[in-house]
Amino acid sequence: MVTVLVLGGLGLDPTRHLISHLLSLPSSSPHRPTFLRLVDKALAIPQADAYTTYVDTDCRTALRTAVDLGTVELVQGNLLAQPTRDKAFALPDQHRPSDSDSAKATHGFDWVFDFSGETDFAAPDIVHIERTLRLALLLGQSAVDHHAGVYVRTLTPFYRVDGGDKHARVGGPGASEVGAVPWGTMASWHHEAARGLASIDRLNLVLMRPALFYGPYTLTGITPRCLIAEVYKFEGEKLDFLWSEHLAQHTVHARDFAAALAHVAAWASKVGRSAALEAYSEPLPSTLASDAQLSSLASLSPAPAAKDAKVRAVVLSACDDGETTQRDIARVIEQGVGGVKSGFHGSIISTFAKMNMHEVAEDVNDKHLEGWSALLQASDPPLASTVPISPSVPVDLLGPNPIAFDNGALKRLTGWKPERRLDAEGVKETVEGFRKEGHWPNAKPRGKKK
Repeated sequence: MVTVLVLGGLGLDPTRHLISHLLSLPSSSPHRPTFLRLVDKALAIPQADAYTTYVDTDCRTALRTAVDLGTVELVQGNLLAQPTRDKAFALPDQHRPSDSDSAKATHGFDWVFDFSGETDFAAPDIVHIERTLRLALLLGQSAVDHHAGVYVRTLTPFYRVDGGDKHARVGGPGASEVGAVPWGTMASWHHEAARGLASIDRLNLVLMRPALFYGPYTLTGITPRCLIAEVYKFEGEKLDFLWSEHLAQHTVHARDFAAALAHVAAWASKVGRSAALEAYSEPLPSTLASDAQLSSLASLSPAPAAKDAKVRAVVLSACDDGETTQRDIARVIEQGVGGVKSGFHGSIISTFAKMNMHEVAEDVNDKHLEGWSALLQASDPPLASTVPISPSVPVDLLGPNPIAFDNGALKRLTGWKPERRLDAEGVKETVEGFRKEGHWPNAKPRGKKK
């Protein structure tokens, strides 16, 4: 059994599913925590069922039970503040080794999972530098200072192989030489945070890249596309996707990803930093235009990785074995949501969209959100606009970028295997989960099918 520290991101898909996964394991499992501490800016009081961020039904139940048993501690605080970090990383004495005082002094949390960082796609660079890059560096150094066993940080799905090969898979053959680069402001600063963490001496770091999420209570990935389908069903219109039906959009069930996180932590904790890097690592190319972008962090210790710094890290990609494409997503949404037909725009419209991506994204989201508002009001009973799910899709995900991952290294090193592939049942369980919580719309179509 292990001690686990979870940093930030309570409202995020991977965080909630990891917590539910770890706390649902049998007591005999080596991945079952004897003690788990969650530190987040959001307020969470499981016994009062009070949260200031979205927490799904399964996670709420798991937290309430574990808090009653005394195996989970929830701490609210700003991790940019030193006192909060000190409190976060301080392992209670009862969970330290009992054989000697020196062992107690040099033993921290066995596993640390870092889900921190700004997730607003529209946030400017200055916000990401402070809330993503600075925060990551401070947390990584705290992990070293407090003798954490392994430090696992989750990246975004928005990666492509460096060099422009559209058919190459992120994490696939050759990845140990060329690596992958992110696209979009948010993903780029999370990438720079990863480069900074990889530069911290003695930090046993593993970076995890998830494909697009699906499954119960997932707010991102496939869910917004299902909601878009609900809007088109409500309006009686056909849903046409941009780009090619063959565009890779690899996926991973959120529960499989949670299990992958635990497998990775167990493996890296067992083999140690040096052996993990020797077993598999990738270069992390810089996304910086110049080092001047880091000027506000000039006095920070540890320092961020400079533009020309050669940085490598253990980076593992998590996806299912379905090799999901846009055509697969369209098909399972038709089957899982029901009552909506889908297709694909021709090359002329897709070419125009590519040349005017930001304008197209704004127009598309405006159309979807207008229909979404009417759909919520027409539901029985009417749903508030504050439901945690939304059909809004960021421009970073609307573009013609493939999400094509190779999970071979993750399987080979850790023994993890995905148990699910995206299918209509996966969509239906997503819909049903939110429906039971009272978040999924149920209005009858108001428009005429075309």
